[in-house]
Amino acid sequence: MQESRWLSDDQLRAWVRYLGAQTLVQRALERHLHENAGISHAEYEILTRLDAAPDRRMRMGELAAVLFSPGSRLNYRITRLAGLGWVRREQHPTDRRGLYAVLTAEGAEFLHRLAPGYRRAVHESVVAPLTDDEFAELGRISRKLFQHHLGRGD
Repeated sequence: MQESRWLSDDQLRAWVRYLGAQTLVQRALERHLHENAGISHAEYEILTRLDAAPDRRMRMGELAAVLFSPGSRLNYRITRLAGLGWVRREQHPTDRRGLYAVLTAEGAEFLHRLAPGYRRAVHESVVAPLTDDEFAELGRISRKLFQHHLGRGD
């Protein structure tokens, strides 16, 4: 078996910077959401995915897939959000094993109040430090990494 090649010095510096930047951005967004709403970034993403879904509902399996989240972790988060009154579970009308996560009116209202501050936090953390061209390049690089890990070419 051939040993995999490690990184050149330049690649290693880029890798360490990427890891550090990604960690700092995640921490900044987590801190913003925790301080302003008492929720995690993962919970915020659940709310936004449900808000964008038709009828503000998604099957639990589909939601887990788009969030790249194990079902047990998603179930825990949905239970917490349901306890806050922002999400509810509904049985699928024809599939006894199928469950939907549904964003409640209270959850949508909460999300819409929170969104402007979150957008500012994203802008301050990621957009503002970059030029328009750098931000566009970040998007291209992210898309390429995303497609690679999902096994898609284009």
